[in-house]
Amino acid sequence: MALTGVVEPLRAGIKEIVDDAFVLACDLGQSVDPTAVCVLQHRRISHMTIKGAVRPVSEQFDVRHLERLPLGLSYPDQVDAIAGLLARPPLNSGCELVIDETGVGRAVGDLFDLARLKPTRVSITAGGEQSCVGANRWHVAKQLLISSLDARLHTGELRFAAELQDAGAMAEELKDFRRKVSVAGRYSYDARVGKHDDLVLAVAIGLWVCSGRPKVPVAQTGTFQLVM
Repeated sequence: MALTGVVEPLRAGIKEIVDDAFVLACDLGQSVDPTAVCVLQHRRISHMTIKGAVRPVSEQFDVRHLERLPLGLSYPDQVDAIAGLLARPPLNSGCELVIDETGVGRAVGDLFDLARLKPTRVSITAGGEQSCVGANRWHVAKQLLISSLDARLHTGELRFAAELQDAGAMAEELKDFRRKVSVAGRYSYDARVGKHDDLVLAVAIGLWVCSGRPKVPVAQTGTFQLVM
């Protein structure tokens, strides 16, 4: 996923390391909700001492592209549109694709695999957990996705350029999002009745890939001796 690892002189004995990575995230829809597409640039800056010790300094998440595909666009045409974006620089030098297939099902996600785009596939769930359920397939709670987006907005780490195609629509979606607290003290996040949340979810799953996804446990192989 990482594209660069630029090391720049900072001061005597200290060098600055800049790592950039790109993620293209899609919240898939078709007839009722349009497919939302987000390209996120994740920049991490670290300082390295002359002895090789590395200390993280800051990270930034910049939304470089944001759009809704035309409502009613066929799924094969959506795959072609996403493939076209991934073929453009700088994404063609390395970019992870993640799709939310919650509403459309696995069959639509399979079209991306058939096109050899190899997406990370997310199904958004209730509750507050996340789990890997297969190769490149995850169940992730909506609470985790939205709370992370909310936190990055408040710290200023998540930024949107004013000239983005759907920046205004994104701002309206954020206004229309509301948090509910159950009797048991659990949070849930939903758009207001009649409002969309596709852009919010596209950005949220892009953030999750960059900073919230846990590492998948590595299966242990080899010969073991049972000690009695």
